Amino acid sequence: MKIKVAFVAMLLILISITSIATATTFHGNAERSGYFDCTGVKIGKILWKANLTGLVDASPIYWNGYVYVSNWYGWKNWSPGLYCINATTGEIVWRNAEITGASTAALSNGLLFIGSLSGKLYCVNATTGIIVWNKTLENNPEWYGIASSPLVYNGKVYVTTFSNGCLHALDLNGNELWSYSTNAKSSYYSSPSAYNGKIFFAGGNKLYCLNEYGNVLWSFNASDKILNTPSVGYGNVYFATKERFYCVNVSNGLENWNTSLNGTISTAALAYGNAYIGSKDGIFYCFNATTGKEVWKFKANGKIDSSPAIAENMVYFATNTPNGTIYALNTSDGSLIWSYSLNPPKGFYYNVMSSPFIAGNKLFIGTDDGNVYCFTPILWSGKVNLSLASITINLTDGIKQIKGNTALAALIEASKIGKFDVSVVNSTWGLYVESIAGIKPKGFKGWMYAVNGIIPNIGVADYELKDGNVIEFFYGSWNTDPNDAEYIVTIYANVTNVLWDGEVKLKQGTFKISINNSEYEVNNLTALGALNAASVAAGFNYTVNDKWYESWNSLLVDSIFGIKNEGMAGWMYWVNYPKDPMPMTGANSYKIKDGDIVYWYYSTNMNDTPLTAPYVIKVKVKVENVVINSFNVSNAKRGKYAEAFVNLSVDEDDWYAIVVSGIDNGEAIAGISTAYLNANEATTIPVLIPIPQQIPNGDYKLYVGVYKLKTFPNELIKWYGYKICEVN
Repeated sequence: MKIKVAFVAMLLILISITSIATATTFHGNAERSGYFDCTGVKIGKILWKANLTGLVDASPIYWNGYVYVSNWYGWKNWSPGLYCINATTGEIVWRNAEITGASTAALSNGLLFIGSLSGKLYCVNATTGIIVWNKTLENNPEWYGIASSPLVYNGKVYVTTFSNGCLHALDLNGNELWSYSTNAKSSYYSSPSAYNGKIFFAGGNKLYCLNEYGNVLWSFNASDKILNTPSVGYGNVYFATKERFYCVNVSNGLENWNTSLNGTISTAALAYGNAYIGSKDGIFYCFNATTGKEVWKFKANGKIDSSPAIAENMVYFATNTPNGTIYALNTSDGSLIWSYSLNPPKGFYYNVMSSPFIAGNKLFIGTDDGNVYCFTPILWSGKVNLSLASITINLTDGIKQIKGNTALAALIEASKIGKFDVSVVNSTWGLYVESIAGIKPKGFKGWMYAVNGIIPNIGVADYELKDGNVIEFFYGSWNTDPNDAEYIVTIYANVTNVLWDGEVKLKQGTFKISINNSEYEVNNLTALGALNAASVAAGFNYTVNDKWYESWNSLLVDSIFGIKNEGMAGWMYWVNYPKDPMPMTGANSYKIKDGDIVYWYYSTNMNDTPLTAPYVIKVKVKVENVVINSFNVSNAKRGKYAEAFVNLSVDEDDWYAIVVSGIDNGEAIAGISTAYLNANEATTIPVLIPIPQQIPNGDYKLYVGVYKLKTFPNELIKWYGYKICEVN
């Protein structure tokens, strides 16, 4: 966010399998490498979750701002189908109820290809959800139907069916070109992969390599049944069985190495020279891809069927256990970065078999609680109210005032709501944001900002926002797009002319204003008294001059919030706008009452109102109708009187009843006085309390109650207590 940017040439060295920023298939690409060439999600914060009711065990895929995934096997009010979800909001765009299952879709040229419980392979228009064609490939589908995830490769669609371990090849119009049966049941979820014109798939305990015409190039016999999808990288094919994890040469099918692994359907992810894979015993492994040597392992909270996804030195996976948990680990050492557990209610099971998919700096994953979750690097997102009034900010070397409608002011206000720290530095280039939520610059990375998706060419403290602007503070290298940022704070600006809007409680009485060598006493229950109370509540300053006091008995407010009167422009007030007419007397003389709303507004001309003025302060007035300033009572003897003195102020000229009463062990004494009281004047009212001869001695707790005489005794206005009257 520095105002001047030094353009620095950087060389980024990354060992990756292939670039798949627009990946739209299971495990990211044709090789099924699980590597996503995009920004990782460094915090486990949920942006949204979309409820699809039934189990969501397929992996979501992303395309053109939308997420596609199917569900299967639901509960009451289940809504089965293939869903299209808005990736930004989580809103469901469409649902095709005919297609359901655990197959992960593949997308090509705006068409979705997906297997189903019915044993059919479907082709669906990704924009509308309308079925283009379908093909029955499994005539006697078992519980899983076609759970294999189709692969679109070089203009053909490949998918495996489990009953006889058959690989089917179709053109994009649904015509079957050829098929190859292994005559051995495959794992339900095992899917084909491809590399360099070769197609890899499993049948029983055998891995096959075919060319694109269905001819077998080689096959490899494993020790037991192959459970997962083969992944290709580093010139090798990697796959797991119930007992082993294998690495064989992609060209000739010769074994390079194998190691012990309690395998599942978790497909290995390949990146940074390593192979990452989950196991049935809840251990997540990182193996050296060349030697098979264990690099590190991490103990999760249960079985791992989820296939890991890798992005920016982080690996993500989930556990298929009653308390399903999504994990993010450091790819270098296996240290935990974040995790999110579903924490189901007692008696429920929220497993996660789905595999994570990463795109547009978001992570998408399905769960058995019926939801698709979207995790995001957004640290905070929300609306802030901004005004044109200046605000004071803390710098690393002092304080400074900035305009209240700037991008920096929006961040400061957001930090108060979101309760995160912001560090601002004053440099020779101006103010810039050094850190947000403790995240500081590192290397070539730092904080920048964008308004409505565009990065401004002026400093954050100088950019003045308009109502409705969207501001993104994002962390990355100098050429990072906000959509690829590691961390984001998204702020929706509501820019208003209201500098302050709040309620004040006013008491009868006065306050003093000193102007030069003169001192003026002002009633609290005036328009100026309301401004004074608001200044105390909100912490802003105002100034007053007395140039019209001698001739008009009027004090003039000449600045609020540091905004001064200039020429014909200046501060005015209006009580109960627009219902009541504009006052025609000084603010120090205009009396207000409970429920009034006092507007102070900066008028640029005589035609301005609180609605059109550039600066407005809105003060809602709450007035205490009666204030009991003090209450004292004497002791007394039976057959005599106790004397009470009540000092009180009222907000309205009227007759009042003042009652002093109390009890001791069930016996009561009471006295009443009536008086006509003038508004805003403190008056002491004596009350005589007769003490009957027959009451017992004791300490009587006495309270004061004040009523309007015309509504006595039905409407108590104020009470106060208690004082002890000793009777003997």
